[in-house]
Amino acid sequence: MKNKVTYVIILVLILFNVYLYLEVHKLQNILDDVSGEQIQIIENKYVDFNDDLTHVVEQSINKVVGITSYASNRLIATGSGAIIEVDNEEVYIVTNHHVISNADKISVVFANGNEFESEFIGSDVFSDLALLKAKPDFSVNAFKIGDSASAKIGELVLAIGSPLGLEFQSSVTLGVLSGKDRTIGVDLDGNGIEDWDMNVLQTDAAINPGNSGGPLINLKGEIIGINSMKIILSQVEGMGFSIPIDEAVVILDQLKEFNKVIRPVIGVMAMGVSEMSLYQKNALGIDLNQEQGVFITEIVKQGPAEQAGVEAGDVIVAIDDTKIESFKQFRQILYSKKIGDTINVKLMRKNQSVTIAIK
Repeated sequence: MKNKVTYVIILVLILFNVYLYLEVHKLQNILDDVSGEQIQIIENKYVDFNDDLTHVVEQSINKVVGITSYASNRLIATGSGAIIEVDNEEVYIVTNHHVISNADKISVVFANGNEFESEFIGSDVFSDLALLKAKPDFSVNAFKIGDSASAKIGELVLAIGSPLGLEFQSSVTLGVLSGKDRTIGVDLDGNGIEDWDMNVLQTDAAINPGNSGGPLINLKGEIIGINSMKIILSQVEGMGFSIPIDEAVVILDQLKEFNKVIRPVIGVMAMGVSEMSLYQKNALGIDLNQEQGVFITEIVKQGPAEQAGVEAGDVIVAIDDTKIESFKQFRQILYSKKIGDTINVKLMRKNQSVTIAIK
């Protein structure tokens, strides 16, 4: 009887092991099928991404030009540009001011290698933008203008241009939008002092000398920025900056209509108090404890400031309740206003606080 029980137990164990083996085998087959499907899906996604990326490049690359600037028949600069408008036979191209400044002849080289002399429409040193016009004898397309404000940090972007010159024209680099609303101080007059703050997009897509003026585009093929600069330090890698297209369009519209950017002025010559030595403050009669604001050195006759009652020797310390810390900030705030706006200026006059409205 005991042996019979033992045999039954052994038989049950054998049958149970067979059942487990069959179930495990069945589960393994299911997992293999699912894994194969997942791998197939991943492979399809990878192929789709490559197709999408190459399609964007194919649609965009002919909308980018190389730019060569000459002065007295001598090459002084090379850069890139983006076609932003086609009006019949006239092709409008955006680039950087620093690419074409001091040039008396500017040529554009299209992606097909054809070169044409361009017409200079206008440029703006503060935004580092310039507008050119060319009349190629073949048809071209313009970039669709994107929306830099709605661009998301982390989204993929492409930079296209001519790094190091036309030898590498139509080079494409891929990266992400690393940051928005970055503020970069720039020295406009070459005196070693930052006198303007640029609002820029940050990307790790490679931007090298010669890429300046080229487009930063999203994966829809829309232009969202104009590549402008890169931080060149041994300890820094992958920090390029582009002018947001939302801001660029406002400037370019003025360049097209007026050949320049018209900004509000109040009719004063001024210098930042924070940049003065104690000797200068004493000589100008400024309170030695005054560390902020801008000192008015000269008033333009019949200008808005004179008509409002501002005098030479006044120190502007605030505009519309915003404290003025430097001349750079003073100009930044002033240029953010629209022509015809009224601003409330708080100033110090012989150690007395005075508020004046200027229009």
